[in-house]
Amino acid sequence: MESGVMFHRTHGNRRTGKKEFEISDEYVKLQGKSQGIVVINFRASKKDLTDIYEFFDDVDDMEPVTMNIANTGDIEHYFKGISSISKEDESGTYKFSVTMQTLRKSV
Repeated sequence: MESGVMFHRTHGNRRTGKKEFEISDEYVKLQGKSQGIVVINFRASKKDLTDIYEFFDDVDDMEPVTMNIANTGDIEHYFKGISSISKEDESGTYKFSVTMQTLRKSV
């Protein structure tokens, strides 16, 4: 995974049991917010987006999710929520977003 994004869930998906999912960086855009909140926007064809969505659709609120961008190291987050899939334009591109908060550990 040189330019992709790897997500790792603490608990596997209830339907598939899948704990890890690698996504090409061409489908992912990160948007930083205040207080460690990160919104991850996904854009792709409906088929590709459906696979990504299924990985996140049953993550529990506050479940730890690790994100590794281009093999730079794991960053731990708490899952905060997921939007529904919507059509972005007439070219067949769809989108949804996942909100996570950076896990802060007390020292």
